[in-house]
Amino acid sequence: MFISSSSLGTLSKPLSGLVLHFGEGGAGSGPCEAAWVGVSNHPSIKAPQVKVYVSKSSLNTMKGIYAPLTQRGNVTVEALSFDESELDAQAFLSLMAVGSSDNAPLYIQIILSILRELGESFSYQAFMTALELKKKTFNPAQLSGLEQRLALLTSFMAGKKTKKLKWEALTERKHRFAPGQLTIVDLSDPFIDPASACGLFEVLTRLFVRAEVNTGKVLVIDEAHKYLSSNNHPSGFTKALLSLTRQQRHLAMRVIISTQEPTVVNPVLLDLCTVTILHRFSSPAWWQHLEKHVPADFSDNDAFDKVVRLQTGEAIVLAPSGLATFPSPANGEHSVGQIGRRYLILKTRKRVTVDGGASIRVID
Repeated sequence: MFISSSSLGTLSKPLSGLVLHFGEGGAGSGPCEAAWVGVSNHPSIKAPQVKVYVSKSSLNTMKGIYAPLTQRGNVTVEALSFDESELDAQAFLSLMAVGSSDNAPLYIQIILSILRELGESFSYQAFMTALELKKKTFNPAQLSGLEQRLALLTSFMAGKKTKKLKWEALTERKHRFAPGQLTIVDLSDPFIDPASACGLFEVLTRLFVRAEVNTGKVLVIDEAHKYLSSNNHPSGFTKALLSLTRQQRHLAMRVIISTQEPTVVNPVLLDLCTVTILHRFSSPAWWQHLEKHVPADFSDNDAFDKVVRLQTGEAIVLAPSGLATFPSPANGEHSVGQIGRRYLILKTRKRVTVDGGASIRVID
């Protein structure tokens, strides 16, 4: 998708990629493994540009965590901040975790009424001015709740000292997403919880969809089990993913979700998957969950046994519309056909860039 090499196949036009990553944060955490795509040990392999955006509160810590990559490859680490012109009313609702207006506190109802009044003339300054007038009528409890909601929003806004000229803001936005570039938003920060991360990811996903990059796009939801909720009420971010997955061919975009806990992925998202890759796992509960939402015929009793017995680097691939060669029942000769409800067992090749996720063993 990003590396042009004859050993990998034809790449006529590199894609623009966005990886969303969230972890525990702190000095003991590790970098997002996708960032190692920007580090190459082979002179013949040109690593793509990788830009990593992190929270301002953990900038120095994250720069230290990513130092082995920035010193060896095309990886840069910057603080994530939004310009006022990037945020619309929907972004405000996402960042302030405003969902349905049903049973919402009074101050949330007031925020929604301000946004409705502003309508298409919405701007950050106009919203804050109107909110300051309304705040005079709030009681201490309402003010406390409002300040908590505004805290996340203001922490990711470009400060007065760092406000940019219009052309500078446009240039930065243009370089945030680019052809042949992998953009990683790593919100591993002890001060950011999963719900807040989802609000920010929802805004960033919307900005990625709108970005004009003149090439295809790929959105990667990395380690989804760390921030996607498994409850029956999907978050705004999950709803955004469902919408994107349904529309991806109209947006020149593909969505990839990686997780070590498949039960947290919304069942409808599993139903919409066109390709499913299963690595080795041994949980019967996971198998029963997946079995209900994948198109393959797992009627034979040894299917789960095959998953449990997969070797390192092996995977079961389900891709109903994909093509593969299969032996003919009549004469045993191989011919090309649709995979349909069948499945394939394949072995992944070795990475052409540095493998930052390789297992650490006592004896090599």
